[in-house]
Amino acid sequence: MSEIILFPVPDRQQKSELDAVIDDALKAIPKNDREKLRFELIKTIDGFDTFFTEWSLSLPEDSDETLRKQIYDIAHQEHDRKMRMLKEIMRLKIKVLVAEYRQRK
Repeated sequence: MSEIILFPVPDRQQKSELDAVIDDALKAIPKNDREKLRFELIKTIDGFDTFFTEWSLSLPEDSDETLRKQIYDIAHQEHDRKMRMLKEIMRLKIKVLVAEYRQRK
């Protein structure tokens, strides 16, 4: 049996921490250009969306609850790892976008 498991978005505190990093990187950019850079960042993140939010798990049909829980726990650990990767990608991408913006201006 194989199923897609959608994991919830990390809590708001983690998201606001990342928003603070993005806002700090963009604070010296004029408002109109800031929104363009934020849009570019969102496009990048959307490109990774399903990689970071869902995947298939194959559970043996005759598996007991203990095995299912172990697999689910491992999936949560993997999800946490992927969320850390996504946050790091966002941090690096915003730095690149700001650097490219400054080179153009």
